[in-house]
Amino acid sequence: MRVIFLICFLFSFNGFASPVQDLTKYGEGQMSVMFWDLYKAELFGQTPSYQADTSPIALKITYLRDIDKEDLIEATLDQWVHIGYENEAIPDWVTQLEQIWPDIKEGSQLTIRVHHDGASDFYDATSKIGSMTDPQFGKAFLAIWLSDKTSEPKLRTQLIGETK
Repeated sequence: MRVIFLICFLFSFNGFASPVQDLTKYGEGQMSVMFWDLYKAELFGQTPSYQADTSPIALKITYLRDIDKEDLIEATLDQWVHIGYENEAIPDWVTQLEQIWPDIKEGSQLTIRVHHDGASDFYDATSKIGSMTDPQFGKAFLAIWLSDKTSEPKLRTQLIGETK
């Protein structure tokens, strides 16, 4: 009886597969502002090296401090303004993000995976937490880090695996 219980216990864990397990890591870097470390970011894709408009593609962020989801959303909007991104769907995206994103605790992970059809899924460290079906969202979100106009060009270079 104990053996059966142990077998059931071992196989009862969530069968969560990492959203990046079938992808190749292009690069990683850390975002810091002044003397505060905010997060570590890692970029993954299916091709051997980063190419613009590659899919699937995933960005995994491991947070190094607590961040309220409202601040995270505001930072996303600020970065879209910085890179000059405009889209009439942004208010709808914000509404959806308010439902998907949690408040971030130090050590939390968020991963976005953008699929071939443009749909995007968000994951925490253990499960899928939400989806964005608008095919424009994933490109717009990743542009915060991958656009030539990013506010963090050094981080972009590290993420895409370029050496300069």
